Amino acid sequence: MARRSWRSRLNPFAWIQRWFTIGAVFWLIGTTTLLALAFVRDGAKVSAIFAIYLLLTVSCSLIAFVLYGIDKRRAIKNQPRIPERTLHILSLLGGWPGAHLATRLFRHKTLKISFRLVFWMTVAIHLIIIAYGIWSGWPITAVRTLIGI
Repeated sequence: MARRSWRSRLNPFAWIQRWFTIGAVFWLIGTTTLLALAFVRDGAKVSAIFAIYLLLTVSCSLIAFVLYGIDKRRAIKNQPRIPERTLHILSLLGGWPGAHLATRLFRHKTLKISFRLVFWMTVAIHLIIIAYGIWSGWPITAVRTLIGI
């Protein structure tokens, strides 16, 4: 039987974070794929709102990931930091998957409870948006775009 690390023993929600990280990776891969197919394929019908949401998710995630890395480096070197407001705005605009992955990879902004609380509120907002998208038929649009109907 594999031994659990001391961190996972301290954090009873570690398994939720692992599954959420896997979900964030799949969400980014899926949104990037759909966005690329919507722009490349002739006749791919994607609503403008859906395309804008996908574009914001991919671009803001990339920017958030890079800024978290820069902020971590600046924190180590005691240099001027990137404002938390900037990181939260990127998450709110759709960069929550990239921000979450950067947090896990760089182990940055994991202990500051106020920061994490605001971050998870932005994630909740996006999960509501995604639930609305599922209810309004975005998955059907996504499948049609993928298979080229």
